[in-house]
Amino acid sequence: MTVRRRAPTPEPICTDMQSILILTGRDDLTADAVVEELVKRGEQVVRFDTADFPTASRLAVSLTGDGWTGPLAGSRTVRLESVKSVWWRRPNEFRTPDDWPGHARALAVSEARSGLLGVLGSLPVRWVNHPSKDAAANYKPVQLAVAARCGLDVPRSVITSDPEHARTFMGDGTVVYKGLGGGVLGPEGKRQFLPVALVSADQVDDGVSGTAHLFQERVDKAYEVRLTVIGDRMFPVAIHTDSEAAQLDWRTDYRSHRYEVVDMPPEVEKGVRQLMDELGLFFGALDFAVTPDGRWVFFEVNPNGQWHWLAVRAGVPLVEAMADALQGDTT
Repeated sequence: MTVRRRAPTPEPICTDMQSILILTGRDDLTADAVVEELVKRGEQVVRFDTADFPTASRLAVSLTGDGWTGPLAGSRTVRLESVKSVWWRRPNEFRTPDDWPGHARALAVSEARSGLLGVLGSLPVRWVNHPSKDAAANYKPVQLAVAARCGLDVPRSVITSDPEHARTFMGDGTVVYKGLGGGVLGPEGKRQFLPVALVSADQVDDGVSGTAHLFQERVDKAYEVRLTVIGDRMFPVAIHTDSEAAQLDWRTDYRSHRYEVVDMPPEVEKGVRQLMDELGLFFGALDFAVTPDGRWVFFEVNPNGQWHWLAVRAGVPLVEAMADALQGDTT
């Protein structure tokens, strides 16, 4: 196979200086802020989007006794042996020429993923987070089981494709339905998510048997907390809202939010540390509800959740904390 679009001549960088590699797309304000902070600190930062591979970038590495060495060349070039940390931020899907046959494109993407991510994933450096850990932790049933083992308060939950099982769990009340995955790509390439919804037993029909469904008890909320964890540092921010829609799911109405930095109970902090350790995550965005009687109820951990808006709206030093982590200044 031949690639019609040749990779541009890469801009050379200093190879005797350690580099921070950030894997993300071009339109990423969160990465922009961290890159700006790192450059202010004198760090060598290389930003790479996997969508540029293999059509607009090149990998040319060789196996040595120290692992894979050589250049990854895109708009800039980084030698893998110079990388000291990698931020697995929000890289895009690998892209191949549109005029290739479908089977050829599928094979090329599969080989690109195995080759490039396999090489990068072998680097013995700090990862935020390693893609294999990120992928494994994205399974919500895994998160919930681990959180319960770590002593966190988790809502009563069932995962079922059995309508009668679902009705029995619901009883005479209403429960919360949540999607299990991270959504699907729509026709325009935008990710579409299943909305959180309230469901009662009389709404359950045989359609439940078509796939797995997550139902949870409805938790009475005084407010919610988005906890951002970066290494050993934790940044809990309360999200207050008077919006009915945001009471069910705060992501539906950002304009109604009021933010407040809060303290976290010691037993919750202990459970979160155990959860992050067991999942092998350096970074996580965790969601909790705080009940009127003060219980912290765990909902989920997003291994690659958004957080920059909290840095701006709540004045939390998350940009600086991420820059510290990529520099290796925190555990």
